[in-house]
Amino acid sequence: MLEELEGKYVFFDVDGTLSEYRFEDKLYGGGCPELGCQSLANLLFADLFYKARPLKTMQNVINRLDSEKVFVLGTIVTNNEINQKYKWLEENYPNIKKENIIFISSTMLKPEVIMEYAKKLNINIKDTVFVDDRLDVLRKAEELGITSYHPSSFME
Repeated sequence: MLEELEGKYVFFDVDGTLSEYRFEDKLYGGGCPELGCQSLANLLFADLFYKARPLKTMQNVINRLDSEKVFVLGTIVTNNEINQKYKWLEENYPNIKKENIIFISSTMLKPEVIMEYAKKLNINIKDTVFVDDRLDVLRKAEELGITSYHPSSFME
């Protein structure tokens, strides 16, 4: 799989792609599925994201890519979440440049954000790759010409 990513600009989702999608040994989504957490209190006040387990396979993939071409494209809901994700990424994926970390408020906008970055950076869309755990978003990205992979593509 790494050969498919070499020389490309690769955009990675965070939750469920770079990290395990669990909190307090439960899948996210129990108490407030639309926000991806066990409860609104967890989302607002707990270390929900900071305590996430990084996925070693994805750490290995990112470590082997050109850090200039690696981007994080995640969604956030609260300031608490964004601060935790920045800190978590710094500790678990230190070779990702802070200026290449993008947070937006809607998962479904990710393909359009990649398109805009490709335009701004003068990148051919065929030179972009998107890695996310949501199939609906991956399908939308592929419709726009963005090569897309689910994290399971990198498992052996």
